[in-house]
Amino acid sequence: MAGACVMVLQVLGTRIIGPHYGVGLYVWTALITVTLGALALGYWIGGKLADRRPTLPWFASVLLVAAAFVGLIPLARGWVLEAGWVFGLRGGALLSALALFFPAQFFLGMVSPYAIRLEATGAEVSGRSAGRLYAISTAGSVTGALLAGFYLVPHFRIPVLLGIISGSLACAAVLTAGAGRNSSVVIPAVVLGLLAIFGAWPRPKPPGLIHACSFQNSDVRVVDYQDQRFLLVDQTAQSAFSAKGRPRDLYAYFLSARVLLARPGVRHAAIVGLGGGSLLPLLAQGGMDLEVAELSPEIIAAARTYFGLNLPEERVHQADGRVFLRDHPGKFDVIVLDAFSGDRMAYSLVSREGFATAKAALTPGGLLALNSWGIDLRMGRPNRLGASIRRTLEKVFPHVLAVPAAGNLLFFASDTPIEPRCESVTFEAFDGPRQFGWSEVPPTTWPEGVLLTDDWNPADTLDVSGMESLRVRRRADMPTEVRTALTWE
Repeated sequence: MAGACVMVLQVLGTRIIGPHYGVGLYVWTALITVTLGALALGYWIGGKLADRRPTLPWFASVLLVAAAFVGLIPLARGWVLEAGWVFGLRGGALLSALALFFPAQFFLGMVSPYAIRLEATGAEVSGRSAGRLYAISTAGSVTGALLAGFYLVPHFRIPVLLGIISGSLACAAVLTAGAGRNSSVVIPAVVLGLLAIFGAWPRPKPPGLIHACSFQNSDVRVVDYQDQRFLLVDQTAQSAFSAKGRPRDLYAYFLSARVLLARPGVRHAAIVGLGGGSLLPLLAQGGMDLEVAELSPEIIAAARTYFGLNLPEERVHQADGRVFLRDHPGKFDVIVLDAFSGDRMAYSLVSREGFATAKAALTPGGLLALNSWGIDLRMGRPNRLGASIRRTLEKVFPHVLAVPAAGNLLFFASDTPIEPRCESVTFEAFDGPRQFGWSEVPPTTWPEGVLLTDDWNPADTLDVSGMESLRVRRRADMPTEVRTALTWE
């Protein structure tokens, strides 16, 4: 049971910490480090305590304290995660994991050596007991991982799952104490059960929160604020629409205008990464037949229900973007890569092999367009991520163009020159008609970039300080009503 609880807590950790710090390399590293460190210390201290106090009441107390710390997680996580931002992306993720999960996992680590000591009566029996108990513990870990990933996390709220874990451990403590004919843990267990129920009790949904769900380790929300509707993934805006149903994402206008100016009259286009569908009405203005590849069925459903997505079902593919492009060679005149989860790019798409797959899906003379966070917002010039994407694109395409747009860095790549074939394009924007031409100036100063490949792709670590400043700035600019909607469970 303890092994199952450890694995469920680790999987839940990505759902608890990820929306604040991004479910990337640093969050996973923090959670794994804290889990292994807590278990190692728990094994050591648990073995020493078991030799000194080899009794069932003490064993029950260990289970009860573990249950108490699990029950405290939903009550403490809000202020712990907020306080963690003082230490930045990496430090905040590590310290948040340490504060929230280390205590419970430390006491769960004490369970196995304590159980071995209680069962052992001699050296020969101790070996068999240790093997059997560690096998049971590992089987519990496997069961917990499978249950958490495939059933519990997708179907239950986080406070409910934490309440179930806490309550189960408290019940185990009561049963263990009862086997030892000791009732001293019953009252604390009852109090702990009430605490778990309180922590899991649903709070009223805040005004403005229209929809909340999750996919894999990402938190997906639809929020209304004043005359705008936002799709947010891991507390980062993916799409914004006006009350009239027009996109408010400026990058979408710049990207779509470049595509229509460089390749007017093309027929078939694919968009990898749907979000709320900001690009669809703009590219459709050019008469393109559009297809979309989006990994998350929840985002597809949200786009249809709350953002007016009206493409036929056969043109909206619930699929991994790279797999989708691999399965459609030579089909598209234009491919747009706009695949983000929160502020993390789909790194399998931004590699030499990923770009080669996209190129193979293009018709001769086709155009690849890519939206990225490759701009240093503090300096107003490309960062190392942007430079690395550019370097990698140039290994695959003979013609590459990069253009800053509304805080993003847009890339365009083709096997033929990328030049305007008409003067301008006009969109009906959220604030009225807007005309877009070919006036943006490409960057002239680039930092050193690296070649991104499937074997080595540090795309999510190339601009950590930039990601930190981006999240801090967005959180500071976020209205209180929107922030409340994002922290609701």
